[in-house]
Parts: sequence; structure tokens; C-alpha cells
Amino acid sequence: MVVRLSISRLVSAVLLAAVVIPAAEATQVIRRAIDPGALAILKQGRMLGLEVHPPAGRGTRSFLSRYLADSDDWSTYRGRVTAFIPLSRVKPEVRRRIVLAIYPDDVVDARGWVHTVMDDGETLWSLSEWITGRGSNYTGIMRAPANNLVEPGLRRGQKVVFPGAYLNAAMGRLTTNSFTSKSSRFAIHRSGPDDLRYGSDEHGAYAMYILKSGEALYSAVVRRFTDYTDNVQIVRSCEAIARRSGILSVDDVRVGQKIYIPMGLLSERYRPNEGHLPSVREESLESHISYRETRARPRNMSNVLVILDAGHGGTDTGAKHIASGLYEDEINYDIVLRIKKLIEEQTGAKVALTVTDRSSGLVPSDRRKFRYDTDEQLNTTPPHRNDQSASVSANLRWMLVNSIFDRHVKSGGDPSKVIFTSIHTDSLYNSKLRGAMIYTPGARLRRPEEKRTDRIYRLYAEGRKYNTFVSTSSERRRDEALSRSFATVLMDNLGKRRIKRHDQGDPIRSQIRRSRNRAYVPAVLRNTKVPTKVLVETANLKNSTDRQRLADPWWREQFAQAYVDALKVYYGADKNIVTAKAR
Repeated sequence: MVVRLSISRLVSAVLLAAVVIPAAEATQVIRRAIDPGALAILKQGRMLGLEVHPPAGRGTRSFLSRYLADSDDWSTYRGRVTAFIPLSRVKPEVRRRIVLAIYPDDVVDARGWVHTVMDDGETLWSLSEWITGRGSNYTGIMRAPANNLVEPGLRRGQKVVFPGAYLNAAMGRLTTNSFTSKSSRFAIHRSGPDDLRYGSDEHGAYAMYILKSGEALYSAVVRRFTDYTDNVQIVRSCEAIARRSGILSVDDVRVGQKIYIPMGLLSERYRPNEGHLPSVREESLESHISYRETRARPRNMSNVLVILDAGHGGTDTGAKHIASGLYEDEINYDIVLRIKKLIEEQTGAKVALTVTDRSSGLVPSDRRKFRYDTDEQLNTTPPHRNDQSASVSANLRWMLVNSIFDRHVKSGGDPSKVIFTSIHTDSLYNSKLRGAMIYTPGARLRRPEEKRTDRIYRLYAEGRKYNTFVSTSSERRRDEALSRSFATVLMDNLGKRRIKRHDQGDPIRSQIRRSRNRAYVPAVLRNTKVPTKVLVETANLKNSTDRQRLADPWWREQFAQAYVDALKVYYGADKNIVTAKAR
């Protein structure tokens, strides 16, 4: 539909949009990695630029020079751990990468730069400034034949064309070329029996999937290829994919239908290499093989340290199903105790716990129903009663783990023989979903430095000494590789014990993905020094079958045994090894 706007009305709309910003938008920050240590960042919908984490020392200048339009500006950011570089101060090609990273549905074709509005608060002035270099160009852009706007404000999903005449050489380069020139990378991506074909058209980059017999859009496509865990986001994605595919009703999708998935909706596992960066997933899959080959292999596991974290506890029960007498913190703790007992009986490895349940002690329970209590505490100095917020507990856990790790290494322990595992019980939106999932520390979403200096942390020895976590990009890639390697072994051994593994999407994930613009690595994985670390979701408490399994002491023992079997395989130890005490 086409309706022209008067200049005065458009100016009023721009000014109004610039002044009236909803509270939710005012605090919104979108970050997208474009290089190690460099992220495209949009603050409050108005400030677009580059967030950098320069390396210290001599590497600072060469690192910043890659991005700055004037390389002499590097000294402005010298000595900073984190710095914001406005879009106006970066190279033209970097500007292009930043805008495309923040707005992944944008394309450049024969018409010019085609922008898809992501938020109702966007303004033509800001977009014109970012894409063409001048906000005042909005008047000419408004008059372009392709831009007969429907109403004064921009609406989510609306298309705005910035004609090629307004674009410099970098911004005007066709995005379709990046697909066609790399056909070997974008031809087909396989994951088991599922084929995705990649391409780009006037609507932007996509992955195409051909629906098979018995498959539905909701389960076969969205749940599988997006890894979203929020039901509202899944429904919205269903609608977006249906529109992109020309499907009038999601209930009327036939076998052989071509389903076009916007690239921005795909989970990291299914995204191809777009030429800017090596695929972290591919890199980790290749690297973990070499890491496993070079990692020290003990003849037995007496020098291995396993740090076990029972998720939640105290006033934070986690997920729960009161009618069944199932509370996540109690289930997690029982499985952890079972793992500890089996490790000590069968391998001789050392075990450290982050949590103690004062009423249960260190003895696994044969209960089928648990009772609600709040007596779990973190094993910090002094013990933390876990009666603060969940984020305080999560942060104290990684501080505690780093303390345990450092003590082990300083006493002569090998860091390659330390493994950290946080045990949880899922509560997925869909009661039909079942099975175990494992999260690993995705390198892209981890920061070079994180610090927690709130007063609450200074009450604990670990909080005073370990309130800052620092890592290098190579360490973060190493961690993802090693952790994925162990996760793969663990999934295999869960299957051997006939433990249900999640099969609606990737059962091993490098991030928790809530929505298109919100993905993160849990703090206990993000900020721990231990190279090999995983967070395990044992089963879905909302699923009736999984609840029956979680309530069964025999099943909990099988899960624990599968974990111990995985440790033996991972460290190459003889499965028949037992401690002298056990004999």
C-alpha cells in the first residue's frame, strides 16, 4: 500500500520518536559479535557503533587499526578494557558489518539497501545517518518511489529502501554476492537427515527446508532449527516463517512445501559461515578432536578432580511439580550425590561439591517424593544460605569453583584433569518435550572480563578474591571445544543407559536462546576457569513421563552411572578401575 507523507508530518514524527522512548526500549542494548573482541552494539535504539575489548600491551594499536577510519585515533582507546567507538569513526566496511549484524534481515540489491524495521521506535533520521552517512538524507529517501510510507512512524516488519545513489561503495555492495561467490559454503548444510539450503533474495538471507511426510511447521521446523525455549517466541517465529514462505495458514502446510527460514531465526548450529568469521561451532568441532588427542591421559583417574554443582537450593527451588512432590533443587542434589558416590567407588577421582543440603547430608535418597525445604547452602567461606537472589547464588558459584580450581592447580594438580558439571532439571514450555540437554560455554557470548563488586560478595572469602574473571579469546575457544567434546561423550553414554535425550532441536547447545535478540551463556559456564565445563538438564519436569523417571531412584542412579561412564571414556580410564578402599 502506498501513501506519501508531507515533510512537516515526517519531521514531527521523527522528533516525536526521538523524544518519546518507551521505558523498555530505553534500557535495551543489542550486541552482536563481528570479530573476537569486537561487537556491534545498539544502545537504546539510538546509539549504534562498535564495542571493543582491546588486548593489552603492544597488540592494542594493531587491533584498533582494523576498525578505525583514522588509525591515529587508536590512542584514544588505549588502556581501556572496554570501549565504545561511534559509527562515524569506523571504516566504511566496518560500518557495513555493524549495520548488517544489528539488522540481520537487511539486504543490498539492485534497488539499494533494503532495511526491515525491527522495532516500532526506529526513525528514518537515525537509519539515514547510519546507512547513508547523513541523517538529513531522509527527505530524499522518503521521496523515493519505493518508499511511499504507510504511516508517519515506522512499523515492525516494514521495508524501507535506501537507493544506491545515497550509498558509498562499501554500503552499496550487493549482499547477494556474498552468497553466490561462496556457493561451496552455502550450498547445503546437513545435520543428520535434515538438509538446509541457503540463499538470498529480495527479502534477505534465508535457509530453505523441504517439509517431509508427518512433519509440522511448529515442531519439525521452528523447534528444531531455532532452539528457542520460550513458547511465545516460537509462535512468533512460526508466523514469521509462514509469512516468509507464503503460507496463509500454519495448519495448511503440505508435504514438499518449501519453508523459508530468515537467517536471523536460525540457531548457531545451523548458521553457515558468512565470510566475516570462522564458524565457532565448526572450529570447536574440529578443535576438540586435537584437544582430546593432546590432553594428558591418566592411566587411572586418581589425579582427576570433578567439581559438581547441584543447581538452585535454599529459597530458590528451581522448577517444581508440587502435586508429584518433585522439586528441582532436591532432584539435582540427589543426582549429584549419586555421581559423587559412584566416582569415588569406581574411579578414585576426587570430588568437590559446591552445595550441601544440611538435612540430607551426603547420602543419596530413595524417596519418590521430596518435601520442600530451604536448608541448602553454598560451600563458600562462610557458607552462603542461598537466601538472596538467584543471580547472587549463580555468581558466588563461579567464584567458589574458581577458588577450588586454583587450590587444585597450586597444589600440583593438572588443569586438564579438572571437570565442572552443573546439574539441573528442565521446565520446558511444552509438556510434550522430553529428554536431557547439555549446555556448553559458547565462545561468542563470553566476555573478556566480568566483575562483581557488590557488597554482598565481599562477605565471602571467595567473593573478595575471585570477584573478577578474565579470559582470552583462545581460552574461550578452547573451553568450548573441550566442553563440547565431553558433552558428546556424555550424550552417547546417556543413550547407552537408555536415558531419553532431547530430540527436538540440538541436544548439545552453546547458548540458551530466549529470543532473536536474547541469547546467553549461564554464569556458571561463562565465568569459570575450568576448561571442561557443562550444564546438564536431566529431564523436563513438565512432561509426565520425565516426571516418572525423575521420581524413580533407579533412574536417577542410571543417570549418575551414565555420567561416570562418560568420565571414564573422556579420560581414557579402564572401566574396571576401582579404588583400594572399594575393593
